[in-house]
Amino acid sequence: MRFIEHLLHLAERALTSIPAADADDIYAVSFLIDNEDDDPRQPTLTIGYNTEAQARCSIQDASDRAEARWNYAFWIQNRLAVVGDLTHDVTGATARQAWITEHGLWYVEPTDPAERDSAIGPLAGQIEALFNHTCCRIARTLHATGVIERSVGRPLPVIVHELEYYEAIARQTEGANPPGLADEFTSWVRNG
Repeated sequence: MRFIEHLLHLAERALTSIPAADADDIYAVSFLIDNEDDDPRQPTLTIGYNTEAQARCSIQDASDRAEARWNYAFWIQNRLAVVGDLTHDVTGATARQAWITEHGLWYVEPTDPAERDSAIGPLAGQIEALFNHTCCRIARTLHATGVIERSVGRPLPVIVHELEYYEAIARQTEGANPPGLADEFTSWVRNG
């Protein structure tokens, strides 16, 4: 199984599983990128969403309305799919390793800590960039094929993010969506 096809399949399945009762209230889809066990060779994608109701409930705990709306810490934290996770998606984890290997980026962790940063730092950064770029491509495909619109009844921004927000998160989210669709989020990242 090819990893990109697996990633797209699970993303499509996740979005089509959104309960109809939630669809009208959803305002954004989350593509949370993380590394399993803090290992850069094991990037995962957790797909979820947030609702207007959740954002309203979070206002009391956030610094303002925008933070309640866009900071993932205040989101529902639902997991429609976790792609590449060794526990929840063994097939995807195996395909991910083959995919990273095909790109010449798989490495064996050095046993000497002094060698670790210099030996794996550049490869880890390349894996991160490749995975993030691929997640953005998947989001664009979901927009282009109408999967998001069919799942929730309208276009929604896909927020491609980590737990922290910075300029690269804004740029990759812009690249993952049709022009203007994620402007409210990217403005918050850049001005917040």
